[in-house]
Amino acid sequence: MRTLLVTLAIGENYLRQYETLFQKSQKAYAETHGYDFKVVTDYLDPEHACPGAISFHKILVCSQEWSQAYDFILFVDADILIHPRSPSLHDFMDYGDKIGVVDEYSQPTKALRLETQRRMNWESTATDYYKLCDFEIETEKVFNSGVLVLQPRKHAAFLENIYRKHVGTAASHRRRFHYEQSAIGYYLQFHDMYKVLPNEFNAVWALTKISTGNSLSLQEFYKKNFFTHFAGHCDIDKVPDLNP
Repeated sequence: MRTLLVTLAIGENYLRQYETLFQKSQKAYAETHGYDFKVVTDYLDPEHACPGAISFHKILVCSQEWSQAYDFILFVDADILIHPRSPSLHDFMDYGDKIGVVDEYSQPTKALRLETQRRMNWESTATDYYKLCDFEIETEKVFNSGVLVLQPRKHAAFLENIYRKHVGTAASHRRRFHYEQSAIGYYLQFHDMYKVLPNEFNAVWALTKISTGNSLSLQEFYKKNFFTHFAGHCDIDKVPDLNP
């Protein structure tokens, strides 16, 4: 069983930030569990090499020349800090033919998330989240695409079809990375192609901070989760001070 942990860090400033704050934890995690490790530093599709489409390139990691050498590819965003005690992800559950992903709308809990949505005047439901990008689906789940458990032989064509159909829109869409996340989440749910991972594998710090205020420190949050996601750069300056 051969597994690759891969991330995407395109652009000098973003790459420097990744190397300074997150690379060490991700590389160490890969080494601990016997995974190969790769940092993609250039666009995987030269025809859509523009900042607006950067995040969409993540779903092309199963379509590269090097992809078919792996049974599993674990995609992890470049703003995720991995705790040293984190268990292996490729065999955490039986994925079958599905893609492993975390439901962001259950963070920190489903009730608190909906309360936060109302308080912040964001969209009120998961269904409304997808509607903002013109995807119509009745659901209570919003998948965060920052961590994806993929199997190239099973998922390359599925993911590439999503990419080809929507990358042009993503490049200039007002929702920016939310468009990429909406497209991926919509098709995963529409085709029942997902297995929901525990939140600990993609714990979004900003959501817990906004929802709970000061009841939980970043240090405590980091210790209780496996993969801490600093989406929106929330408290990213505090990463060097965190201790396992």
